[in-house]
This record gives sequence, structure tokens and C-alpha cells, in this order.
Amino acid sequence: MAMVCTALGLSAMVVAPLARSATPGPGASPAASAAPAPASPAASVGEQAARRASAEPEVPAWIEAENAAGKAFVYPPQRASEAPRPVTVLLHGMCGHPQSACGPFVDVSTSRGWLVCPRGEDACGGGTRWRLHGTDDAQLVEASVRAVVREHEGEVDASAPRVLVGFSLGGIAAVQIAQGSTARYVGLVVIASQVHPDAAALRKAGVKRVVLAAGDLDMTSAPLREDARSLDAQGMPTRFVSLGKFGHGYPADMQERMREPMQWVAGGGASGG
Repeated sequence: MAMVCTALGLSAMVVAPLARSATPGPGASPAASAAPAPASPAASVGEQAARRASAEPEVPAWIEAENAAGKAFVYPPQRASEAPRPVTVLLHGMCGHPQSACGPFVDVSTSRGWLVCPRGEDACGGGTRWRLHGTDDAQLVEASVRAVVREHEGEVDASAPRVLVGFSLGGIAAVQIAQGSTARYVGLVVIASQVHPDAAALRKAGVKRVVLAAGDLDMTSAPLREDARSLDAQGMPTRFVSLGKFGHGYPADMQERMREPMQWVAGGGASGG
């Protein structure tokens, strides 16, 4: 219930997220520029993609789950492999879009495996939102992953420990999903979301590492810094990442700021906090 109340409080924060930023949002198009634009070109609640130095992976595309149980924008691995590859799941913010939310995470995630960006279930402005109750969000995510497995048989290792990322409202959904899972997510990344992960619940669910991130001008920055200290003190390896003098959203250098933390939370990279 506390998480749901916090989510409602976030709604006022995401109405004009970039207005509170010290740095203007980048003018780059979402990373999935080759994909069809959403039907309504509404603002993406601060999820604009950072500029990318390298080429897009081949053929990112929408994949629909069976029985219309969900839809996700999916990026395949950068390099072909005979072995099935693991999955990173990213949840967009309130009224957001999968393509724009996932943009800065494409390079680092597809160097490891598949990047699956589900679309929230409920319509919200020009985008969608997560429900934050029961198992609805978790079921939608699993339906999306199963759809990718079905469409790319033998190429996806759905049983391998995953990384789960959530921005803003998607961060609240991500914490709920991670804490209710069992050995499904090895890493959890929460960006600009005011929610307090439970170290014991995460450990029981199989989470090994946590990254919390926010712009210094975002109202979630101080609480997330405190959460990082608390989780780490309780034996859950946790890092806080500053997104610089920025408000509620993604700064232009989001891709580079999050590259090493994403490698670390997946089990690679430097071990320092």
C-alpha cells in the first residue's frame, strides 16, 4: 500500500519532468528511430534517449504476447551466438513509451543479450502505465518474455538470471516484481523512483546487486541515496549513481553514466561501490 501511495505522489512529479532540469533534454529521437512512432507523440516523461555513438542492433521490433496479454519492444543481441542469451527487462515511466525509456540502455544490454521493453497495461495520456497491484505487472512482463522466447526459439535463455530496470513509476513496479520473484532477477536497477526496497525480500528472491540512480535535482535523489546506504549496510551490495545536475528524467549522457553500473549489476565490471 505504501508503494501505491508513493506512486500516486509521483504523478505530480512527472507532469513536466524536464522543466525542473538544469540541463535541457537532448533533442535526439528515441533509440528505436527505425520503429513506428507511437500513435500519439506525447512527451515521454523524461525518457528521451541519449545520443548513441554506435549503430543500432539489427531489427528491433514489437512482439505481441499470446492472447493479447502484452506487447514489448525488443532489441536482439549485438552479436550472433550459438548459445541462448540472457534477458534484461526495462519498465518505462508513467505515460511513457518502451522505445524512449530503453534508448540509453540498448548498447550495454544488447552486448550481454536481449533487451525486452514491455508496454504498461493501462492507457495513460499518449502512453501507458503500470498497475502496481497484485501480480498484473509481473504477469505482463513474463508474457512478454515468453513471446520473445517463442519468436526466437533457441536464441533466448529465459531461465538465466535477468537484470530488471525501472524508471520512475516503472521503478516501483520493478521493485515489486523483483521482490516477488524467485531466482529470476540477479540485478535490480531503479531510476528516479521513490520506493524503499527491502533487503531481506530482495535477498530471498535471489537478487545479488542493486543500482539506484537519480538526477541531483530530482526529489527522489536524497531518498534513493539513503536507500543505497541502508541496503548496503544490510549486506545487499548497492550503488547509488548520480545523473548530474538534472531533474526527473534522463540527461544527455545517460548512456555513458549507466554503462558501467549496468555491467556491475549484471555481475561484471568493477566491484567497488
